[in-house]
Amino acid sequence: MFFWKIDEETIRCLIHKQEIHSMGFDLDALTQDHAQMEAFLNAIVQSSRNYIDWHTENGIQNYIAKSLPADQLLVTISCTFPDVAIDRDLEQIKKMTTALNARITDERIEQIYAMTGEEKERAFEEMSKDLHDVCMGNIETEEEESSQSEDPVIVKGEERTDAEEQKSEIPPKKIVFTRFSSLVRFCSLLEKSMHLESSLYRMEEEYTLLVDFSRCTSEAQALAFILTAEEYGGQCGEIRYEEAYLREHGQLLLGENAIAILSTMEKK
Repeated sequence: MFFWKIDEETIRCLIHKQEIHSMGFDLDALTQDHAQMEAFLNAIVQSSRNYIDWHTENGIQNYIAKSLPADQLLVTISCTFPDVAIDRDLEQIKKMTTALNARITDERIEQIYAMTGEEKERAFEEMSKDLHDVCMGNIETEEEESSQSEDPVIVKGEERTDAEEQKSEIPPKKIVFTRFSSLVRFCSLLEKSMHLESSLYRMEEEYTLLVDFSRCTSEAQALAFILTAEEYGGQCGEIRYEEAYLREHGQLLLGENAIAILSTMEKK
């Protein structure tokens, strides 16, 4: 069982079907039995208190349960009152709208209209990237980054016996970040056991982390890593021909132990 702290009143839990069964619940029945689901969620909250310091005084206000491969369940639990959650979402929408209006102005569009050839293509690609960043929520200013408080996500886990552990069969992945600060913050939150073999390349304005998951003790641990990276704006994908392409056209920033090195760069 692995936990993520999303914010002070929200967590995520990644749990295997066998663990659900050992808790006295049936995965298939949970979706049909409201009382059993409520008891299951309360049991997760109770267990989470052993690993994560978060506010549960309001009780469970909302949850989302999503089935994952390999008989695993991803559960998001929030103890935030609905009105407060809506206010937070409205603030994020307001922030995104402000950023969109600042980055993609009518004047900028008209300037691109007036361009030709490669200059027009580059300008359009830059504007498209700005639009993508806003839609992905990558809209923090440098001032906001420096003043931002601590980490919304921390990977935690229960110790498992040798019989329960299974080596990860998840193949190496690429995780692409558009903001170096988000990459550093993500790496700084990982426990040392998750400092996996990795390298880092820069290609234009993107930072690509190539990660080998063979050292993970289970697929759940590897999935925990991937989902946490996505919380910080990382886009995970399969490695096909990218490594050879990056070696030829990209800039190698860290050839080995990239995660461990990046984890030391977070400003304290």
